[in-house]
Amino acid sequence: MRDQLAGFSIDIFLPLLRTHRRHKTILAPLFPCYLFARFDLRNNYFSVKYTPGVQGLVSAGREPLAVPTAIVEELGRRGQDGVVELPPRAFGRGERVKVVEGPFRGFEAIFERYLSSSERVAVLLDAIESQGVRVVLPVEFVGESN
Repeated sequence: MRDQLAGFSIDIFLPLLRTHRRHKTILAPLFPCYLFARFDLRNNYFSVKYTPGVQGLVSAGREPLAVPTAIVEELGRRGQDGVVELPPRAFGRGERVKVVEGPFRGFEAIFERYLSSSERVAVLLDAIESQGVRVVLPVEFVGESN
């Protein structure tokens, strides 16, 4: 779709997000199912709207909306070559967390500490009789507790 729109001399910006999961780097759209396109609405509206893969334009009712240029430019500045990388959230000792991946997924835990240069963490799982069970997990297996 991106290449098809570029064929209409439309300025396309698809900001990407770099994430790390299970020791892999993944690039995915920062805004899934959206990209930014600068085009002459009067001359290219139907060409853009009916390009295969385009599901619609951001609109208020039937009127397409323009995203302010300053927002698009700021997104471009925050990344390198259109790729934004969000730093992982740091957890503090004693903070309640949730295991989001792996065999303990869904368990609530208490964050204990980072191990081996922040790639692994130690947490105390909430267990029977209020006894915490200490486990070591990859840092990406731990997320915020709701």
